[in-house]
Amino acid sequence: MQTDSYLPFDPKVAPLQKLPAGSVDCHFHVFEDVAKYPYTANRSYTPSLAPWAAFEAMNNVIGADRAVLVHPSVYGHDHATLYDTLRAHPDRLRAVGVLPLNVSDQEIEKLHLAGTRGTRLNILFAGGGQLSDAEILAKRLKPFGWHIQFLVDVAAQPEIPAWAAKLGVPVVFDHFGHPSSPDVNDAGFKNMCALVKEGIAWVKLSGAYRVVSPAAKWAAIQGFVDALLATRTDRLVWGTDWPHPNIPAPMPNDGDIADAVFKWLPDAALRQQILVSNPEVLYHFAPFIKNV
Repeated sequence: MQTDSYLPFDPKVAPLQKLPAGSVDCHFHVFEDVAKYPYTANRSYTPSLAPWAAFEAMNNVIGADRAVLVHPSVYGHDHATLYDTLRAHPDRLRAVGVLPLNVSDQEIEKLHLAGTRGTRLNILFAGGGQLSDAEILAKRLKPFGWHIQFLVDVAAQPEIPAWAAKLGVPVVFDHFGHPSSPDVNDAGFKNMCALVKEGIAWVKLSGAYRVVSPAAKWAAIQGFVDALLATRTDRLVWGTDWPHPNIPAPMPNDGDIADAVFKWLPDAALRQQILVSNPEVLYHFAPFIKNV
């Protein structure tokens, strides 16, 4: 177990313009008071405090009206923070949990009613799972219409996209597939793109600083964005990855992350699709109606 605390998020957020109304931040975590929500002993990092109130304030500033809470590995299979956060914000939030193999149908149904729409399989960090778990979980999740979200390095395991295509449920890849080889011609990334083109996989345009050099992350990731846009734009979603846990310095600024969207997706109709419409399909949000 690693006990070092990681960088705190940057609280100063000042984007140049707001995201479209109804935008969904499809990837964030919360790390609340550890005395109330203890971490699992089997974890690879110890995050800095990142409460819901701070996330909500950031999302309000950048213009994201809705969001998807992704259960982090440091909590293991304990969904207490997920349940409590969803319960407090049922219309604004959906979630992705982390299910154990022995989860009951009753627990899946309980999570579903709370707003959970998928389970995450974390192959990178301690506290996650194994690829073989996906085959078992897929059969359990299919009746609920859930997906399996992979945190995996597609460059290190280029066979994973083809393997995932056989699971019989939608699959979602975090952070551009999290390729350790920052090359759009990498076999694993290309395999993932092929799966997106077939309509089986979804990809999150998130965590650019996990893929390319932080020095020029927003520009350097554009080639990956363009490669994914050439597949199927109705299978792409976006997220901040707030509070950006388990990364080296420098800490990214969420205003910059939001501003990058307008460079990656210069067309308003494309932003509407990826930020608003696609997440409504994947996470079963009701169509957004702006309050006037």
